[in-house]
Amino acid sequence: MADPSEGKDISPTDAGRPGLFRNRSFVRLFSADATSIGGQSLGTVALTWLVFSATHSAADVAYVALSNMVAVIAFSLFAGTLVDRSDRRRMMIYSDAFRAAAIAVLALELYLAGFSLPLVLAVSFVLGTFTAVFYPAERSLLPTLIRSEEVADANGLILTANSVFQAAANGVGGALVALGLNTATFTVSALLIASITIRASPKPQPSLAAGPRRSFLADTKEGVSYLLGWRGLLYLTLSGGLSNLFLTMVSTFVVVYAADVLHGGAEVYGLLLALFTLGFAPGALIVGRTRAVERAGWVWSLSMLAMGPTVLLLALSPDLAAAAASILVTGTRPG
Repeated sequence: MADPSEGKDISPTDAGRPGLFRNRSFVRLFSADATSIGGQSLGTVALTWLVFSATHSAADVAYVALSNMVAVIAFSLFAGTLVDRSDRRRMMIYSDAFRAAAIAVLALELYLAGFSLPLVLAVSFVLGTFTAVFYPAERSLLPTLIRSEEVADANGLILTANSVFQAAANGVGGALVALGLNTATFTVSALLIASITIRASPKPQPSLAAGPRRSFLADTKEGVSYLLGWRGLLYLTLSGGLSNLFLTMVSTFVVVYAADVLHGGAEVYGLLLALFTLGFAPGALIVGRTRAVERAGWVWSLSMLAMGPTVLLLALSPDLAAAAASILVTGTRPG
């Protein structure tokens, strides 16, 4: 079997972080991911603040988050199969293009006709749909660009960068309430992905290479059966889904908390969201560069248990400094 690193623009002596950043294709993917997550975050902040400032309704804010979450959950069931059957780079480019177009349409509608909650919900759904496709495609593309021993470190670096750029975008979005800027970020991400050169790709499995092509539905059912049959992976998936639901509930209603409890504006909302996402950076980097993955169950469980008290403290904190500290700790979780 050929070495997965053959043909890549890295030297045999490169290893770990320095080697990764000598790999031009990895740098482009890394930059595209950071740009894309920045655009996603700008859109989330702008959409949420737009809805709350227009309606001052916590229920409407919840509808925006729900439309995004439903799209992510629904399309996550099929995203893996779609990515496996398609060109990964192309799927990432399409995802960026559709998200950019959705934001552009909303910005134009706001300029020409004013606020429309149904359109905001539709855009939130589109963002969730193509986010659910973008990241599985990215994770599948990454091993074709680097050596197998670099994957854990690369994932840690990407997740850490995600956290930092997401935090920065949240802060900028809160300060400017900028809708439309992330159209450009998605476009830049798509261009970076298009420039990636893939010189090594996984060999197809013999069972898949021979015989007639299986249907999309059959492949999806096989993936679900595989998940259900692997108890550890199933439990981790369910736990991750519940924790993400919990964290989404917290992050969604930060806008209400910032306005009604702290009596702040969009800049306070952006600051709190920035701290919340920034907390993810240390955990992602540590897991990627240590052996914490060997005790993933304990690390995950303890971090999830620690969130309860910090969220309670956040709810009881009418002071900005205390709220900032609480939400930073709440956001600190494993990668």
